[in-house]
Amino acid sequence: MFEIFKKSLFAGLGLAVVTKTKLEKVLEKLVEEGKLSREEAEKMGQELLESGEKQWEDFETKLKETVKGFLENMDLSKASDLKKLEKKVKALDMRLKSLEEPKEKKAAKK
Repeated sequence: MFEIFKKSLFAGLGLAVVTKTKLEKVLEKLVEEGKLSREEAEKMGQELLESGEKQWEDFETKLKETVKGFLENMDLSKASDLKKLEKKVKALDMRLKSLEEPKEKKAAKK
């Protein structure tokens, strides 16, 4: 499942690079044709890139929320929860061993 998300994100990044390149070419052509000044083209390009970045950030936020909801519905344990349980099990194991040692010493004396 994560592989699909990963591929989608990389595809989106690739699309962003291609889009930026295409945008630069289109704006350069408009400048060459005299339809836009260099300053107007730069301003327009910057505004479009900022708009695209905002849309990408919104998409990432929604994707994170979707993935988080998906994982919560799967009822998976977090790594931090597992580490806490591991510490508790080790502590209980040590306590059990300490309680068993006196019995072993008494049995050895007999």
